[in-house]
Amino acid sequence: MTDVAQELVTSFENDGGENTDISTSVMDSLNQIGENLSRVGLDVAVSADIVQTIAATAEEDVQKFSVFVEQISDLTHTTTEISDNISQAKSVSTEATRDIQASQSTVVSTNEEISKLIAAVRESEARLIELNDALESVGSITNVINGIAKQTNLLALNATIEAARAGEAGKGFSVVANEVKALASSTSEATMQIEETLGDIKTGFDLLNKTSENTSKTALKVQDCSGSFSEILGKVSEAMETIDLTTGVIDQQMATVNSTCNDFSENSAQLAENMQGSSEKLNDVSQSMRHVADESDKLVLLSVMSGTNKAEAAIIHKATEAAKSVTKLFEDALSSNVLTEADLFDRDHQSVPNTDPEQFIAKFTEFCDTKVSPLIEEIVASDERIAWCAAIDDTAYIPTNIKKVSQPQGDDPVWNMANSRNHRYFNDLTGTRASVNQEPLLLQTYQRDMGGGVFVPMKDISSPILVHGRHWGGFRIGYTPD
Repeated sequence: MTDVAQELVTSFENDGGENTDISTSVMDSLNQIGENLSRVGLDVAVSADIVQTIAATAEEDVQKFSVFVEQISDLTHTTTEISDNISQAKSVSTEATRDIQASQSTVVSTNEEISKLIAAVRESEARLIELNDALESVGSITNVINGIAKQTNLLALNATIEAARAGEAGKGFSVVANEVKALASSTSEATMQIEETLGDIKTGFDLLNKTSENTSKTALKVQDCSGSFSEILGKVSEAMETIDLTTGVIDQQMATVNSTCNDFSENSAQLAENMQGSSEKLNDVSQSMRHVADESDKLVLLSVMSGTNKAEAAIIHKATEAAKSVTKLFEDALSSNVLTEADLFDRDHQSVPNTDPEQFIAKFTEFCDTKVSPLIEEIVASDERIAWCAAIDDTAYIPTNIKKVSQPQGDDPVWNMANSRNHRYFNDLTGTRASVNQEPLLLQTYQRDMGGGVFVPMKDISSPILVHGRHWGGFRIGYTPD
């Protein structure tokens, strides 16, 4: 295409006067085509970047949605496990209800037996009272017998005395008196033994009575506790029945949730697949548009090299001359030992602490800040279409930028992104291509990231910097076409 265009231009320039108007008209048309291509390329590049941004966002959404689908799948498994646990809990609850109901029957039977025991104990208490009364009566009788024995003994004593007075006539009576006295003594001893035995029996009955009373009280407490326990079992049984009903309802609801999750999981998987397909198509469209933009840039560059599109030719020429000027600055610095070749090609750039975005210092940074900076400012001031320019090494590191955007960093990273653009790497696609390009010229259309989500459509013309034939990097000029 270059040869054809050049032949056309040469043909029109070499024609006689009769073709002068035609030649001028063709050149004007080519110039207009070049300018239009430049604008088209800018619009296509911007559109490609927008589509690429949408594609990247779509890709992120696909990844997030994939995670969401996995979470839904996990939720489905979880709901299944919950449903299984609820069914198991329902089974346990049902069995527990049966056990509680059986326990209630046992408690009721026990309570009835305890009631019978209390009645028996109370009846025993009554019998003990009656026996105690009988013992009291026996005690009274022994007292009477003991009194009679005493009276008998006294009478026997008197009879003995009277028998002694009677002499021989009272000997028979004396024998009888002695026997009566012995009988009284035996009766008195028997009465004492009876009283002692009655005392022991009474003491035993008193202890038995107290034990019976304590047993009765304990039985009453057991009865009260049994009644309370029976009441508690009744409430627990009601609660278990409620739980049984509730788990049944939850089980049904979980079945519905599980079914919904399964449906949603299937639909989500299909949607994720569709989103993935859309994202891939957006990427394809973006790449196609980027290819169109690149081809448009090549045509624009071709129009400039063919002598048309003079509006951009001036800026492109500045890039070529700036690359030559920086090359001379570097070669002179090497010749005068201001820089060594190791310094100039230093790629072990040192990070500047506490910077955001991160900045770096190379061994040639100070030289660029002092010697290359005036050239940069001169170029930017020469044409209002030029937004910025800088020398960039082959790692996409820009040591020195225009002073306007080389401010000391502050506390706001967004502000720093737009206003502290020196001493930084710009290894995006455009910066990387410019840093490694060794063709005489490379024209690119892109969107300049100013930070904070702000992008500025721009064209980038770069020309390589070769120091003693060794590729160092390139010189970039960012500008906006008319």
